[in-house]
Amino acid sequence: MLWLSTPLLLLSSLSPTQSEDIQFTPLTKDFLELINNDNIYNRYATPTQYDEYIAKHGEGITTNVSISMYIEGISSFRAQTMDFHLDMYFQQDWIDHRLAHNGSAPMLIRDKTVFKKMWHPDVYFANARSATFQHITEDNFLVWIYPSGRVWYDCRISASIMCDMNLWKFPLDSQQCAMRILSYAYPESQLRLKWTTHPGLVPIEVNSDIRMPDMHLVEVKEGYCNGTYATGVWSCMTATFHVDRQKMHHITQTYVPTGLIVVISWFNFWLDVDSAPARVSLSITTLLTISTQANTVRLALPEVSYMKAIDVWMGSCMAFVFGVMIEFTICHFAKNQELVKSRENGRPGGLGARDLLVDSTLATLFGAARDVDDLTDDDIMVSANSSNDTQHIALNILNSGNGEPRLRGIANEMERNGTKYIIGHDRMRRGRNKPSLGRLRQQ
Repeated sequence: MLWLSTPLLLLSSLSPTQSEDIQFTPLTKDFLELINNDNIYNRYATPTQYDEYIAKHGEGITTNVSISMYIEGISSFRAQTMDFHLDMYFQQDWIDHRLAHNGSAPMLIRDKTVFKKMWHPDVYFANARSATFQHITEDNFLVWIYPSGRVWYDCRISASIMCDMNLWKFPLDSQQCAMRILSYAYPESQLRLKWTTHPGLVPIEVNSDIRMPDMHLVEVKEGYCNGTYATGVWSCMTATFHVDRQKMHHITQTYVPTGLIVVISWFNFWLDVDSAPARVSLSITTLLTISTQANTVRLALPEVSYMKAIDVWMGSCMAFVFGVMIEFTICHFAKNQELVKSRENGRPGGLGARDLLVDSTLATLFGAARDVDDLTDDDIMVSANSSNDTQHIALNILNSGNGEPRLRGIANEMERNGTKYIIGHDRMRRGRNKPSLGRLRQQ
């Protein structure tokens, strides 16, 4: 029997207030007759506006309603929709002397029909996108009416609260989202909301097991706000949720992949300047990959008019990759200019005045030759085929005068800086018809 005596001793040591909260009594017949009699109980008048109270205490006294809440759960703060979901137990506490009774414990009310016949505050959430009462398996609410006339109303509410997020530091940001609580019909002169100051109660209590995938809840702080509107001044309260965004997800899914893509684009610097296919393909592939990654991040965020931290990162990554392409273009152009100067200066091994230079790498990629002497505006067509180490080049240059083909034969082959060049020069001009040119191309 020792196990039974221990809890009995604990119950006997409770203070009267604590044991009063533990026990309750059912509704009495006298109480039901009271609230059903409109001549005695006016449910449309606040607890400080009915005739008997005014006759005893005078007019102009405000009804005070104490608010407290227990946060059961918080879902993710969605940047795309600028809101978050909240599941809470919402408690309201006020005194209505008309409901005082002679019982020894609070009366419990679980019938909404009875509760609707009583006066109760018309509290609402001003910045809620939507809010609903929990009804499974029964209506989640209770009302305790103490012998002194104190009314304790507790209900469970699910609400989607709007939050004006500032995303300019995203995803390195922290947010402060305030839920605004007001009375809908009663101005502050008639009804005043305040956070509870009852002993043993805290205004806002949070479930310690709350975990969010993308946010960390730092604190929930109670406060007051300005309820001034065109129609009057309303009592206004705030519950401010301070959250920090979890950064590891964005580091592993965004920052690290895009950073590695930029490093991969730098492999271009170790490729030969004449390796155009490899250089161009690598640069374009990395640029498109970063662009796709940036588009994925953009779709998860709202369209805002300012630049975010993630936009700066993505733009910097694209700038680095674009710089690699610019570097390749400049280097390739500079090398070709060097060859042109070598020809003009008549250096040993240089090209003749009317020689044609064909970069076999570019010819293979683009099907085009580069006329480095720029002595004619003739169109140049090159077809290039590779068979092991053998290059077969056929050139067709059209005369601007009569449009007849003029052929340039292959004169020499040279290799410089690891690149193979095929040099051609003008043949003696002689008439050829198109079929003979076609046969030559087939060779």
